[in-house]
Amino acid sequence: MLEFSKQFGDMISVKMGSQLIVCINDIKTLKKIFSSSEFTARPKSALDCIVQGYGIITADGELWKNQRKFLHKHKFGLKNGGTVSENMESRVSYEVLDCLNALAEDTNTETDKHGIDLSPYLSCSISNVICSIIMSTRFKHNTQRFAKFINFFDEGFRLFTLTGPMIFLPWLRHVPNIRSTIDKLRANREELLDFVGEIVEDHADSLADRKGEEDNGPRDLVDQYLLEIKQRREDGTLEETFGDKDPETQMKQILVDLFSAGFETIKTTLLWTFIHMLRNPDVKSKVVSELESVVGPGRLPTMEDMEKMNYTRATIYESMRRSSAVPMGTTHSNTRPVKVDGQIIPANSHVIPNLYAIHMDHQIWPQPEQFKPERFLNPDTGKVFKPKHFLPFGTGQRMCLGDSLAEMELQLFFASIMHVFDIDQADADPHNLPSLEGHFGATLTPSDFKVKLTPRNLEALVAENLKAKPANYLHMRTYG
Repeated sequence: MLEFSKQFGDMISVKMGSQLIVCINDIKTLKKIFSSSEFTARPKSALDCIVQGYGIITADGELWKNQRKFLHKHKFGLKNGGTVSENMESRVSYEVLDCLNALAEDTNTETDKHGIDLSPYLSCSISNVICSIIMSTRFKHNTQRFAKFINFFDEGFRLFTLTGPMIFLPWLRHVPNIRSTIDKLRANREELLDFVGEIVEDHADSLADRKGEEDNGPRDLVDQYLLEIKQRREDGTLEETFGDKDPETQMKQILVDLFSAGFETIKTTLLWTFIHMLRNPDVKSKVVSELESVVGPGRLPTMEDMEKMNYTRATIYESMRRSSAVPMGTTHSNTRPVKVDGQIIPANSHVIPNLYAIHMDHQIWPQPEQFKPERFLNPDTGKVFKPKHFLPFGTGQRMCLGDSLAEMELQLFFASIMHVFDIDQADADPHNLPSLEGHFGATLTPSDFKVKLTPRNLEALVAENLKAKPANYLHMRTYG
């Protein structure tokens, strides 16, 4: 699409089957279109029979507006106990520590014989952040329960990729192989809804048991939804929040949506960032030097530290630019014909934001293929900044809901792992570096790779492990 745009312009259209695809390749047009209420809809396709408009990702219209308003109001459940930022940081920091402990335990053991694959460690800990926030639930590393839970998502992403052509050629749903894939996707979703349904039932029972107690307020997003549903039923105003959707199903789909949105992209971005460290040892050295200068031995980085670590934050931003986890963003649709820059975009078009094109435009980013964190540093002050052409979380009314949480996770996980361990490639051959060519599906994921971890600041782990568990973890349910 980027190459096409050089020949045909920044806004191009392609007819795929019966569907018109409009691809936006420049930031000015993209911001203009996605700030418009006409483009807040989601495309309709033959796959709608699976999710049926539930949740937040595929919902649109009044249901989407009401659910987004509800999530903003309650900050995913983080408003309960302390400030939102303090609550958020305590959740992330606890899971960072758990990830570091798991890595330290497996370093220099049989597990580490041929290097360590960071992916499963990051998967568990990152998923625990969002699970702990929205439903007071977390998993232990290397447990069957967690493996089963993640497998539902991995299989769902894989199956969804297989059905891609059906979006543009609806008749393909009658082909036996495609039809069986749709059936598997539907069954996969039901498994996920059943899984979170068990957690919802536990919450409902707990709320009933705590009725009348002094500390009986909502603990997380599940409690917030249960109380909202109860109040709306009593008032006879369910439709104001849930439209014509079953409220319990909507709540469960929201939980699944938030998990999938808050897990895969963060893990993928971190993996790409560690690949860039292996491929750019000079950058890695500067990050380590900054960590040693600002944080020092004996403790882990905090968000207060991150304010002073401009180069480390710039390194994360450059990774997000160079290896966009979602290079084609999320597809929007328009509810009516709209004229943009003299061109009519017909109603119900699939409008794709080409974030890759914006992040790799050589006119905006000189030598875009090169990894240069300095792009995000003010040359006069050395302070980190975000150029207006940097859109890792999208733009407009449907941009990422959890961008603040995502940035905190990226900064604390990356900085902490870099602070506790020296990270090198597991393969002794310096020419056999992990590839920058990704696998395009729901996200752009790197090929599997392993790293060699050498402990450098284990005293930081010892010190952090001696601290008391955060108060909001006292009633956390842990599987495994």
